[in-house]
Amino acid sequence: MVKTVNKEQTSAASAGATDWPMVAAKLLAVAALLYASNFDVLKRIDMMILRQTYASAIIFGVVWGMALLAILYVALQQTRWIRWLWGAALAFSTALGFGYYLAAHSQLNVQDVVSFWNARHEAGRAAQIYLEPGIYGLGLFAVALFVFFSPVKLARSLPRKVNLALVALPLAPILAIAGIVWVKGTNASQSLPNQFLPYSIAGIVTARLSTVDIPPRETVTWQPGPAQSKHIVMLVDESVRNDYISFTPANPDTPSLGMLPGQWVGFGPAASGGHCSNYSNALLRFAASRKNVQQSVNSTPFLFEFAQKAGFRTVFIDGQAGNITDGNALQNFMTLGEKQFIDTFHAIKDVPTNMADQEIARIVKLELKSDQPTFIYANKYGAHFPYPEAYPADRAKYEVGTADTAQNRIASYKNAIAWNVDHFFSTLFNEGAFKNTTLVYTSDHGQYFEDGHFTHCNSEDPQPRTALVPIYVTSDNARVLAQLQNGAEASLNKASHFQIAPTLLEVMGYSKKDVATAYDESLFIGTTRPPEFTTGDIFGLFKDEVNWNVIDLLQNYREDHDTTAKSPVKPAVTEEGSQG
Repeated sequence: MVKTVNKEQTSAASAGATDWPMVAAKLLAVAALLYASNFDVLKRIDMMILRQTYASAIIFGVVWGMALLAILYVALQQTRWIRWLWGAALAFSTALGFGYYLAAHSQLNVQDVVSFWNARHEAGRAAQIYLEPGIYGLGLFAVALFVFFSPVKLARSLPRKVNLALVALPLAPILAIAGIVWVKGTNASQSLPNQFLPYSIAGIVTARLSTVDIPPRETVTWQPGPAQSKHIVMLVDESVRNDYISFTPANPDTPSLGMLPGQWVGFGPAASGGHCSNYSNALLRFAASRKNVQQSVNSTPFLFEFAQKAGFRTVFIDGQAGNITDGNALQNFMTLGEKQFIDTFHAIKDVPTNMADQEIARIVKLELKSDQPTFIYANKYGAHFPYPEAYPADRAKYEVGTADTAQNRIASYKNAIAWNVDHFFSTLFNEGAFKNTTLVYTSDHGQYFEDGHFTHCNSEDPQPRTALVPIYVTSDNARVLAQLQNGAEASLNKASHFQIAPTLLEVMGYSKKDVATAYDESLFIGTTRPPEFTTGDIFGLFKDEVNWNVIDLLQNYREDHDTTAKSPVKPAVTEEGSQG
């Protein structure tokens, strides 16, 4: 007798029985990956229930359900090329989300991606300081590849046509997350699955930046009068916190600052405009107003254009250009449209990193010898991370250990400040006080030294220390100094970057009446606004409101509790001292 076997039995026999131990092991490994690379999921659900945002909770659950279904489809996939294709994609996204969280203690979001894209030339230096999270991320990537690539034997699998029809299934959670973020804003991505989130964000950023309608920038219509200073210098340091410098004579941190010639009016501690270099510098150079940040940052004429209209020769000096590989050497949201208003452009690339600020001092002194009125905007190297690159090893003032601890980072940071702030100003003024010059000094943002956190530029729960900056001004114009002293009193513990642009415009010769139409605060008249700083998108690319963060400028933020080096709470006005 011939026994007949139907096709289904033949297929099952050839496939063999399901290897349940392997299936269980793989599912446990996938669950472990999900647990390791996704954070605060239950807390997010609890928060939505507590706030009674049940619709958001349901949507959150649906997205996670779609994600789990897609992950199971890949993990148990019998067709090797599908399993490998999507397995590699999921492994990469898993590792990226995990590594970023270790570095930032927050989940990657749209604002972070925009910031990183604009600061992509800093990737090498960022990799040095965040090496450990990167290593852990690579380790998890290897583990995830093994987990997803490993085959499991199932007695039954999806029919071939159905399986091919479902190849795009993992795109569903990617598109769903992108849609949620597009509609509800950048914070809506919190605690969504990292296996898909980075792809959603990348797609949103690409689409938004390619379709957003940026309004045309205005031209200068105000008519300037006589300038209050022949020369104006704007020095924007890198990562320098107000509480680590002082213009007080004989202070232990920056003793040379206390010996500088001329009078210096201090507005610190002050709040930066943003806590990322690119955003802070954009707010300063684009002359943004707190009355309407998004409109002004997109449409107000550039500071360089204002200066040219007022008869100033414009000079830009970039002390951080050494890492830029782009042909036009532009960063911090500078465009060719802005560059056309810069008469002399210095991109410092041909000197050692730890000598960049010394080169800036040389260039500034050289440019100020011009007979023509000159406006200089300089981005210093300052205390850029990794801090040891900012100063010569033989000029270290503080001993730095080999371990990567907050204490050693602070010691190295103080060495950078001693060299690129204290010694820089000593070099800058070593030929006597500036003549017919007003100089404004500030920093783009502060720093945070806690282990396992970003030093700055973290959009989730930003540390106030990352926005703590100095603002000091000196001028040999007695009228300017008198106005600054009055403004410092009126800005006591409230000063911010947003007061700088209107001050510069008045020094250039623009009338108080014209300036007052766009600004309700300056270093001359003070401010009634509370101290705040922005985080993330300031251009209105993804939302119509700016993210404001409060900073308490009365608080002692200094980590080493060295009270002798504090800048005074009251405005600091120093008398003319001996030459440093």
